Amino acid sequence: MQDPVEFQHKFLKRKLWGKQQELIRAMQTCPSIAVKGCHGSGKTFAAAGMVPYELTAHEEAIVLVMAPTLRQVKTFWSEVSAAIGQLPYRVPEPTTTRWELGPKCYAQGFSSSKGVNAQGFHGARVLILADEAIGITQDIWDAIEGVRSAGDVRLVTLCNPTVPSGPVFESFTRLRAVPGHACITISAFDTPNLQGLTLESLMALPEDQLDYAPFPWLTRRRWVKEMYHKWGPGNPRFQSRVLGEFPTQGQWSVFSLAWLERATRIPTEIEIERAKGCLIQVGLDVAAGGDDETAATARVNGVILARGAWSEADPRGPVSRWMNGLKSLPYHLGPVVVDTVGVGLALAQHLANQRYDVWGFKAGASPFDSEQFSNAKAEAYWRLREMYKADYISHAEGTCDEDTQAQLSAIEYRELPKGQIQVEPKDDARKRGVQSPDRAESEVLAFCRLAPREQRMTVGGSYVISPI
Repeated sequence: MQDPVEFQHKFLKRKLWGKQQELIRAMQTCPSIAVKGCHGSGKTFAAAGMVPYELTAHEEAIVLVMAPTLRQVKTFWSEVSAAIGQLPYRVPEPTTTRWELGPKCYAQGFSSSKGVNAQGFHGARVLILADEAIGITQDIWDAIEGVRSAGDVRLVTLCNPTVPSGPVFESFTRLRAVPGHACITISAFDTPNLQGLTLESLMALPEDQLDYAPFPWLTRRRWVKEMYHKWGPGNPRFQSRVLGEFPTQGQWSVFSLAWLERATRIPTEIEIERAKGCLIQVGLDVAAGGDDETAATARVNGVILARGAWSEADPRGPVSRWMNGLKSLPYHLGPVVVDTVGVGLALAQHLANQRYDVWGFKAGASPFDSEQFSNAKAEAYWRLREMYKADYISHAEGTCDEDTQAQLSAIEYRELPKGQIQVEPKDDARKRGVQSPDRAESEVLAFCRLAPREQRMTVGGSYVISPI
């Protein structure tokens, strides 16, 4: 049988680096392989190249590609189609989720929503490729175990290690020593573009060396440095997306990593239906420029519809244009909640002058429930926490933002002597290396509770900003 690395080099014209070679060779000898890696590690690229290898090298072979959503299946399948397109001989064309060379020689893609349809596949040789495996649902795992119950079956799970729990996490912990099970971890510093560097030496590199990339499609030096400054080395997102490690999270984190990862889903048809006739609520956290951002989040019910972030010292223009763009959404625009402490007051007045329904928020104000919370900020954060916990949050296409998730995951709370909850002050967070959570706080404001309005008044044609 031809070596799979040689096959990809000779027939697919691919140059695979060390960890990619380790992965595809392990598929030949290990019944179970778990792979966790950083962004841009090339694990999906290498695994996709095994589909044409399996089906052209064997008369009978089945490859099952599984992922949490159909969109993710199609993303993986695009890599499969690209690999098939490199073959130097004529073969049948693949469809969007299937490639068939014969009745007992084919590849098929499934998403978690179609888990029941993934059952009953048995053959002389079966390869299961589970991509984005952290998000795969239990019915898919049950179907996988059903397929593995008989025959020559190999399972490959691929993931960014974002959640330290579940079947994939157990593959790297409790099940790590099981015979026939291989674990592969790919850090950004393993890839050819950063190999030989440490985090410290990367930070010290001169500017002209940050763009060195012998493998330009893999993780780049400049990106890793940017994420270091944006997220900080202790941030869970940096640990998983850059170092390829399952993140650690303290008991005092406001938002569980599992909740945040679960919320990356798109809204269901029922959630979209429930949102009809509801008002959009906008949250605006205002900054004075520099390293901090003015950030905005728009949501209807639990669906996040739009996000924006600007570094300008005077963000009135871009914010106004972004607000105007919300009018094209199929919902009515409702309250705009602005942090009016400091520089936020001017932007709030600017939007009020444009007839937006502006509400002012002060983090240090009294909460509704003063027995449980130290101030309005803690109460607003806790309200959003409970929504994430209840799986109420989802994201419209294109609104899932890693920077926001990273900021939310780094926020901690504490209990005061009287039992009240207090969200960690920004100055204390900075001492831990946590950047200003501007995007996170715009989301908190978008979901915060609004008090009944006082009587509306106008002064000189402008609406008065009502307090929360």
